[in-house]
Amino acid sequence: MATERDVQNVRMERRNCEPMLRNHVWPALGKRRTPGDILYWPRDDQMVPFTHWAVYIGRRKLAPHGQSWMVDRCEVTGAELPEAVVHLWGAADSSTRDISRDAVVVYNRVDEVGGTPYDGNLEYDARHTPMKPAHILDRCLRALSHKVYEARFGGYDVLGNNCEHFATWARYGWNQSAQVNRATVYGATGIGALIGGGLPGALIGYALHGLASKEIASLRRAQSNNFKDHPEDPDEEVDWVVDSLLRNTEDHFRLLDEEARAYAKCRERLPRGATLTPDEEEAEERKRTLLHFDSRSARLNVAGWDIFGGERAAPSEGDGGDGPRRDDVDAAEPAPRETDPERPRQRDPVEELKGIATGVGSLAASLLGGMLKVGGALASEIASQHNAHQEKLRLLREREEAERRERGEIAPPAGVVIEEIAD
Repeated sequence: MATERDVQNVRMERRNCEPMLRNHVWPALGKRRTPGDILYWPRDDQMVPFTHWAVYIGRRKLAPHGQSWMVDRCEVTGAELPEAVVHLWGAADSSTRDISRDAVVVYNRVDEVGGTPYDGNLEYDARHTPMKPAHILDRCLRALSHKVYEARFGGYDVLGNNCEHFATWARYGWNQSAQVNRATVYGATGIGALIGGGLPGALIGYALHGLASKEIASLRRAQSNNFKDHPEDPDEEVDWVVDSLLRNTEDHFRLLDEEARAYAKCRERLPRGATLTPDEEEAEERKRTLLHFDSRSARLNVAGWDIFGGERAAPSEGDGGDGPRRDDVDAAEPAPRETDPERPRQRDPVEELKGIATGVGSLAASLLGGMLKVGGALASEIASQHNAHQEKLRLLREREEAERRERGEIAPPAGVVIEEIAD
C-alpha cells in the first residue's frame, strides 16, 4: 500500500454548511492516516446541527467481482485510487443526503463528503477497544458488497440507525451514536422538568433516560455479538486490548498538552491541529481582540476590559497577561492620559452587574450539572438495587412453591399429569 504521510497541521478547508468545532481535525495528535479510522464532518444546514460519520478505508475500491478490495491502483485501468470512505449516505440527488431515509452503505472519495474531517477515534477509543484494521475493512467490504448491514439492522433512521451507528459498528463491533445520546438526554431532562415541575422532574427524566440508554446498549451489544465474523485467538486478543489501552493512555496526556497549548495561544475556540486560511486567521484575531473568555479562570474580557472588574486588563511583564494578546502595533500605542491623575477611576455599574450576573449564572449551571449527575447516579443505583431485590423475592417464591408442591400442599400446574410408577 502507498506510504501514508504524517500530518502535524492540516490545512483547514470548509464548506458553507460546515462550522468550525473546537475538536481535533483528522488525523489528530500527529498520527498517520490509518484505514479503519472513523471521521466526521459538522453540518448546520438542517434545523438541528449534527455530524456526518464515515469509515476511512485508504486508497481502496471494491473489486469488479465484489469479493475483495483493489488496493492503491485500479485493476482495470491501472490508475491510482483516491483516498475513500465507506458510510451510510442517501442518494446523490437528495437535498438532505446526510439524513435521507433511503440512505444505504456506499463508497465515496473523502473530498466528496465534505471539507476537512475531524477525528472520531478520539471520542470513542477512550471508552471502547477498536477492532483490528483488517477486521474493520472486512466489515466495510461485506457491508458494501453483500449489504449485510442493512439486512441486519434495517433501513436508515435518524435516532436508531444513522451514519454514526454504522461507523461505530464497523470499528467497535456494535452500533452507537453519542450525538443521539446527547440530544435525547437533553430532551428527557427538559420534558421531565416541564412535567414534573422543575428540578425533581428533571432528575427523574435524566434517570429514566439513563436506564433506557443502558437497556438499549445492552440489546445492541447482544445483537452485534451474534455477528461473529472474526474468531480470535484469546492470547492475541488480550495483547491487542492491552496495546489499545496503552495507546489511549498516551493519547490522553497528549490531549491535555494540546489543550494547554491552545489556551496559552488564545486559540481554544479553534479546531485543534489545523492551519486556517489568512482571512480566517485575521477574522479570528479580531474576535479574540473584541471578545475572549478563559473557561479555566472563568474570566470574560471584552475589548481589553475585564467585565468582573470593569478595568482594562494590564498585561504582565513578559507575557500577554490574562487578557487577549495584542500585536506589536497595538502594544506600541500610547495609553490614554487621565484628565485628573489623582481622581480614582470609577467602575461602571452596568459592567459590575454583568459580572455578578455571569458569576451567578456560572454557579447555578455548575450546581445544576452536579445535581443532575448525582441524581442520575442515585436513581440508577436505586433501580439496580430494586431489580436485585425483586429477583431475590422471585427466587424465594419459586423455592417455597416447589417445596410446597413436593409436600403435596398445592396441586401441580394445570395440564401436568403425575403418574405413579409401580415398583
